[in-house]
Amino acid sequence: MTKKDKADDEFRPTGTVVILAIFVVTLIVIWATIYMILIGRGGTL
Repeated sequence: MTKKDKADDEFRPTGTVVILAIFVVTLIVIWATIYMILIGRGGTL
């Protein structure tokens, strides 16, 4: 196994993880905002 092959095996997609984390945080913030609006207006299930 050459050094290049070993580097390919240990590739970690950090950019993808960052983008995914931003996406998840954005979804949570949007959901929480809408939830608080509904609670403020007296909405019930």
